[in-house]
Amino acid sequence: MDYLTDKDYNEIAQKAYKLDPKENSSKEQLYKGSLIEVGNRQFQVIDAIGNSAEPTENSMQAMAVAPVDDQGNVDYSQVVVSYVGTNFGEKKDILNDLENLGMGFTDTMMVGVPSGYGVIKRIMEGDFKNAVQKEFTENIVPVQSKTAVEFAQRVEKKVRQENPNAIITTNGHSLGESMALYTALKMGWNNVGFNGPDIHNILSEEEIAYMQAHPEQFRNFRNPNDLILGNILGNKTGVAIYVNMTDARFIDEAIGILQDKSLSWKEKADKIYSLGDKYHSYKTWQFNDKGQLIDENGNIVTNNARGNRNTLLLETKARMMRYYGLKSLLTESGGGLSSNEQIFLDSEQATIAAESLVSSAQQTLDQIKIEKQKGIEEAEALFETTKSPFMVSSLSPYEIEEAFADGGVTNDSIVGDVESSLEKKVQQASQLLDEMARLKEQITSGINKKLEEDTALAGEFNQWRSLN
Repeated sequence: MDYLTDKDYNEIAQKAYKLDPKENSSKEQLYKGSLIEVGNRQFQVIDAIGNSAEPTENSMQAMAVAPVDDQGNVDYSQVVVSYVGTNFGEKKDILNDLENLGMGFTDTMMVGVPSGYGVIKRIMEGDFKNAVQKEFTENIVPVQSKTAVEFAQRVEKKVRQENPNAIITTNGHSLGESMALYTALKMGWNNVGFNGPDIHNILSEEEIAYMQAHPEQFRNFRNPNDLILGNILGNKTGVAIYVNMTDARFIDEAIGILQDKSLSWKEKADKIYSLGDKYHSYKTWQFNDKGQLIDENGNIVTNNARGNRNTLLLETKARMMRYYGLKSLLTESGGGLSSNEQIFLDSEQATIAAESLVSSAQQTLDQIKIEKQKGIEEAEALFETTKSPFMVSSLSPYEIEEAFADGGVTNDSIVGDVESSLEKKVQQASQLLDEMARLKEQITSGINKKLEEDTALAGEFNQWRSLN
């Protein structure tokens, strides 16, 4: 069995967009039984939903694919369930992003407002009793995460009949990857996808803790520069793998756009969205000749790649981009900033600086802890070599140990000294983190005290923060 590569998963996620009936003609669409090329292999769509053949009321689209051998037989030993990302021309997709992922709805969502005309029309047609109820019902549909799991259950039933030992994984891009993550969690499957927003809003605290403890099950590759779509909900589940793609032109260009006084706010927003979409695309990824995902330096990306040296810088720049966005919005009307607006912007800038210092200190502490563990393991390995030194065979283990001890070579002198030295570094980093946390708390307390003293200012702060 040829195992699927990162590149294969990326290509499957791309192919899945061919399900969308609003973006593809009937002939272009994928259906159950369709064949697709992935790498140098053929795959068959063994099930599909959300296309013209089986539309969904919430616009969720997904397919299950499996490789086909040279004789045309489907290999049910490995199946991928791939979900389609947001079509920004489809209102239901956007509402699902907001209500399902953003607001945490896990059952149903509103896709429209009940129409008074619709009610009257039903009454005139003689359906007085159910007119209002039906009008409401037709505007309420299941959230996509619910339909995504139901589709996965359907696929599993079919696949297990063909091969009880089949390996089923989930896959997707953008909203599709969010649905894939959710399904993988609920079904106990593995996942590989790209630029999916975090799903913590639709999970219990226990489920979040599970994902944090089992990152090996989920591989949500993210571009750190994908700030307005893929990274919009943070990484509370802890399963995002930030790939070293340090081109931060998006942030720098976005700040330039926000500072351009010749542009209206709408023009700025349109330009930034168009710019951001480039970094969100599934086309930005690079792979080696083995199909493994690589970063800008050609290094293979693994589950251990939970960040890179530039991620903190990018996060800080992203916060500053939002700061400049607020500043631009507040000054658009002309006349400069009011004293309260200036206080607000100063407090936002101070908060950004404090949070960045805390994040930097935490990152430093985490890295030192990792290096401490590596140092201890290396010291222990070194000490183990003293128990059976090269070319020495006439002495007993006890005699060898005693001889080294006479020379000052003991577990304490090698492992203990290394552990003690590195622990001091951990303590120093921990103290630095505590100091940065106290500074952040002082800044936050100062801002809150000011707002408690000035309720009018507090109201304005809440209003301005809602713009961000």
